[in-house]
This record gives sequence, C-alpha cells and structure tokens, in this order.
Amino acid sequence: EPTEPGLARHLYAGLPDASTLVVSSSMPVRDVEWYARPRVGLRTLSNRGASGIDGVTSTAVGVALARPAAGPVVALLGDLAFLHDSGGLLAGRWCGADLTVVVVDNDGGGIFSFLPQAAALPEAEFEQLFGTPHHVDVTSVAAAYGAAVAVVDAAADVVPVVRQGLGEPGVRVVAIRTSRRANVAVHDEIHAAVAAAVRA
Repeated sequence: EPTEPGLARHLYAGLPDASTLVVSSSMPVRDVEWYARPRVGLRTLSNRGASGIDGVTSTAVGVALARPAAGPVVALLGDLAFLHDSGGLLAGRWCGADLTVVVVDNDGGGIFSFLPQAAALPEAEFEQLFGTPHHVDVTSVAAAYGAAVAVVDAAADVVPVVRQGLGEPGVRVVAIRTSRRANVAVHDEIHAAVAAAVRA
C-alpha cells in the first residue's frame, strides 16, 4: 500500500529530468526532505503561504504557465492544502496550464498526529481541534473544477500514473488515500531503523 514517505521518495526519483516539483508545506515538504534520494535534473519549489498551506495549487499553476522553462510540472499536496486552494484548479483550466496535482488524502491535518497533543488529548477532542477531518471526496472536488482525475491504490502505480499524465494537456489530479495513524507508525518504523543502523 502507498505510504507518505514512500510516495515522496518515489515521486521525487521518478519524475523526468528537466521537470519541476512544487511541494506543499506541512508533511509533503518534510517527507521530500527526509526521504527523497538526492538527484540532479529536477527543480523543486515550495511556497510557504500565510498559514503554510495557502495558495499552493495557484502557485503550481503559475509555475506550469512558465513552461517550457519549467518543464513538466507536478505538485505534491496534502488534502487540506488542496482544499484550501481548490479554486486554483479553475484558474489553471482557464489559463490553459498543463499541471499534475498529486494529493495525499489522509482526511485531515496529518502533521498534528506527530505532536504531543495527539497523545495528551482524548481522540475526539484531538480530532476536533487538530486532526480536523473534512470528510470531503477530493476527487469529486477536482472533477467539479473540470480536472481529469485518477485514484491510485497501489504504491507501484503512483509514478507510472503521474508520468502518463505528463504527456496530456490540462490539469490532472492524482489522489492517493492514506491513514494518519498508519503514517505516524511508518515514520516511527523508519526512524527506528535509521537509529539502529547508526548505532550498529
């Protein structure tokens, strides 16, 4: 199954040379920094925004409109960043942008599951204040804005689906569903393995 660290690592490695990856704040930019293997030939951009996740899709649309200088453009976003700027999809369509938006959909603010309040608060209170599940089908939102939509369920399919879309005009959204709880567990597993290897 897809994991968020694995997605960041494989997407970063699998994009063609001379392409651009726009990475959202919160967990996507951390996962790219922590887990992607260094490489040349790929330009990586990130936009902080007023509260971290504002305007990421619109930023990616602007980068895509700079083609051919930017090459093929892919954006990696969490679901909340996607929903905060879903209107950017419409702008991309109106402007004729060629853009692939990869959305990691864990139904809320995944980064907060790593913070102390995740263990300190009752689950219902944590979800209301920090997890903020939206229960929105991001693929329906994307389709409503006229974007082509693909849902990826297997880790091995992520890069092939994204690369296939790079040759097609218009705005495309590739959605990958993950679990916030499982995401914390896989991060902990990776970090424990790294610590054990360093100690060995």
